Amino acid sequence: MNPADRQQNRPGWRILIAGTGGQGVLTAARLLCECFAQLGHQVVSGQLHGMAQRGGAVQSSVIIDGGSSPVIPSGRADFVVGFEPVETARALPFVSRHTTVYMNTAPVVPYVLAQRAALKKEQAQYPDVQQLADGVRAVASRTFAFDATQRAARAGSVRALNMVMLGCLLGSGSLPCSAEDFWNIVAKRMPAALGEANTKAFRGGTDLAAELQVGGATP
Repeated sequence: MNPADRQQNRPGWRILIAGTGGQGVLTAARLLCECFAQLGHQVVSGQLHGMAQRGGAVQSSVIIDGGSSPVIPSGRADFVVGFEPVETARALPFVSRHTTVYMNTAPVVPYVLAQRAALKKEQAQYPDVQQLADGVRAVASRTFAFDATQRAARAGSVRALNMVMLGCLLGSGSLPCSAEDFWNIVAKRMPAALGEANTKAFRGGTDLAAELQVGGATP
């Protein structure tokens, strides 16, 4: 559905970004806000869950032309951009059959879980990623699962994971901004040290978005 038709049926775009601290969730939300604000849209954002500490769960919302509240009601997310499998599954309360989900399948094992494994305690196993993806897909059929961390590494840095995920989101053509316009606005705000990796990662994400429109992806 193109942006014009989408907005006639339901005003605004509600985006939930979920991941762990250190993955660039807050940076991704900030860049989306800066871009759409510069384009003249009403944008609000909020941190819905967790702390930005490394390894802690983080959820950020970005609401475009959808009112003044940063809160996404239950089942009303238009997009979930999941940087980590468990954190994507944790966002299920916001998901409905109308939601499009982009899910990174590369896990970040929580410190507590890793510590249990090191001490050989019970319940030290990370959930099966395929089962997590299937659980999300059972609610939102437009769930695309892929290893975005690997793609970021191929671009030059795993720290460019958020650029891969943003490339997928903007490359889908479902938001009122093209991937090219988004990049022209935000590229100047990128750290110079990661400039090349971020560019390659974002371009890789937009290419992936085109592939996903054809056949989807599985872990």
